[in-house]
Amino acid sequence: MSSTSWAAPLSEALSHPQSRKPTRPDRPCDICRRRKSKCVKESAQDKCVLCTFHGLECTYLDGAQPRRKRGEPDGPGAPQQRSILRDQHPKRLKIVRAPSDDAGGLEHGAAAESGPSLLDRTLGLHRTMHFKYIGPSSVHEPRLLDLIHSPRYSRPAGRAEEAKFRRVDGTTTFVSRSDRQTFSTWEVDQELDMIEQLVEPHGPGLVDLYFRIIHPSYPILHKAVFLEKYARSYREFCPPLLAAVYLLAMDWWEYDRDLSARTKPDSGALLAAALKSMTGAIHRPKLSSAQAGLLLLQRSGGDSWVLTTQLVAVGEELGLHVDCSSWNIPEWEKGLRRRLAWAIFMQDKWGALIHGRPSHIIFPSWNLPVIALDDFPESAADDDDKEGSTEVEKGRLLFIQLTKLTRVMAHALDALYGPDQTKVHLLVATGGIQALLEVVKPLAVDLKDWASNLPPTLRMEDVKTRKLCSNGYLHLSYFVTEIILHRVIVRCLTSDTPEELRVLCREAGKARLEHAINFVDTLRPEHLQGFWWFASPKSLAFIRTFGGLLWATSETDEEAEFYRKRLEDFRWSLRVRAKGVGFVTAALQEMEENLQDLNMSRSPGAYRTPESQRLDTPSRSAETEGSYPYMGLDSDDIHLQGQQLDVAHADSVLSLLDMETPTLHGLVDNETEQALGYTDMEELQHPTLEY
Repeated sequence: MSSTSWAAPLSEALSHPQSRKPTRPDRPCDICRRRKSKCVKESAQDKCVLCTFHGLECTYLDGAQPRRKRGEPDGPGAPQQRSILRDQHPKRLKIVRAPSDDAGGLEHGAAAESGPSLLDRTLGLHRTMHFKYIGPSSVHEPRLLDLIHSPRYSRPAGRAEEAKFRRVDGTTTFVSRSDRQTFSTWEVDQELDMIEQLVEPHGPGLVDLYFRIIHPSYPILHKAVFLEKYARSYREFCPPLLAAVYLLAMDWWEYDRDLSARTKPDSGALLAAALKSMTGAIHRPKLSSAQAGLLLLQRSGGDSWVLTTQLVAVGEELGLHVDCSSWNIPEWEKGLRRRLAWAIFMQDKWGALIHGRPSHIIFPSWNLPVIALDDFPESAADDDDKEGSTEVEKGRLLFIQLTKLTRVMAHALDALYGPDQTKVHLLVATGGIQALLEVVKPLAVDLKDWASNLPPTLRMEDVKTRKLCSNGYLHLSYFVTEIILHRVIVRCLTSDTPEELRVLCREAGKARLEHAINFVDTLRPEHLQGFWWFASPKSLAFIRTFGGLLWATSETDEEAEFYRKRLEDFRWSLRVRAKGVGFVTAALQEMEENLQDLNMSRSPGAYRTPESQRLDTPSRSAETEGSYPYMGLDSDDIHLQGQQLDVAHADSVLSLLDMETPTLHGLVDNETEQALGYTDMEELQHPTLEY
């Protein structure tokens, strides 16, 4: 959108203080106040980002606006996109038609007619170019790039206006490519036209649903930028991103009064169009390409390890693995890049866990700064008053806490579930189950700290009237993280493990299973109807799998029967909650496909292989005695005398894993308790995670 020539400079308003009210530094400007948007100013800029984007005067003349009550129409100063998106009878947006092919180039249609744009200053959302990160070992030599960016460097004749490289700070450079080199603009317009025709005339209603329900809990888009582009023309979007927004929103079709009375569009055709167009978007990487892929993966049943792998590569092409704090790009883009970087990191780590694949992201290679509230452009002021919406502030905190939990889970995944499981078996064969508990202990401490610092607003009982709540998928992810710690311990228990220690470990696992099942039993409709991210179906299946492991390793028929009944109860609990809840339906399907051949009516002893014949049973050998070459341990890290085991020590580690595990008090002194980080169970109780 071109700048308006009538927009007066901010200095003019400041020169007449009598014509305006006093302002506070943190007060939003008049435009942002009316739009209920966060007012963000870049350094050394007089105008905020939104006013600069529209070429409007950034003033502070209006007083506080009264909060609009539910059901009241928007005032005359309400933003245009609000009336478009909430119209009771959505109309087609004005379409900017593309000229014939002989016009040539990308610079046609919506992008050309809108004139200069704030997006042209960005690195990841430029309208006609895409930029690829240049790594230190690439064919581009940094010293040569230094010469190109030297003030004394003169470009060859005919290339005076061409800037092939873009340097964003003293050491980081991107190479630019015109979008025309990788795709036909006319084909992209055709893809967008087809996507829009599939949902016509319900596009605006679906966009409204997306930002009411999904975006607050999974904030990987920039709402203001998206809505402004959508108000002009759908042709300004990356095709798979537009389709992904429509697809996800269709899962909440009944939450819009106007849409619920109409026929839902063909989701299968829309998905096919999205996946087809995604192939082209990957080859011209932009932030919108990463956003599209992430949203397509969030669909119920839409998880794909192959697409996740491609998204990691797209993120690295975009430089999302590099800290952008010092880059010469708009501040709002920095926040968007950080959110996307963490979203891809979490997609890779949780995808690696649930698919049993090696992660493609290595911690040192992805330099991700801690994400903060300032990285999110929306706040509580942006909450939608409609019934069935999701709280923005709660969603920001949820996303931040999920990044922290993912780091804990990723460390556990690396330490306990590497591709070469002989490392864990050798550790147990060398030092017994206590050697494994030594590895688990720091992970358990980190997980306990995370749970203890969870904000009260993210508790499961924190549900507002007529609002949906997405806290469930955060808590479910927590339970899965606990389960993967217990799962490896239960796997490694053998007949050689002292009975007292074996019983203690199995009781801890049993308590964890009970806690996870109780969590599912207490889910309210507000939780079930909220947004659940991609890992949720397989996370529920993880609970079932862990219960199956406890059943398979039961030492008596009575114990096996207990677990069989609890798993039947769990399956029934999911079944009665599955109607209209996509992630629960997908979880039940996952369980049926993976465990349909297992008959639990028989005793597990009928299936069990003698330990001497099992390939995965840890065993001690003379070659491994006294050495701990794996897991970062050596013989000085674990002090064992033959088969003598400090059960109280093991109990103190298990107490970090489970708040309800029975403990053996009195077997360790206070000094040992402090050294092991042992705390009384009453202090470990945390109401946030109690069900």
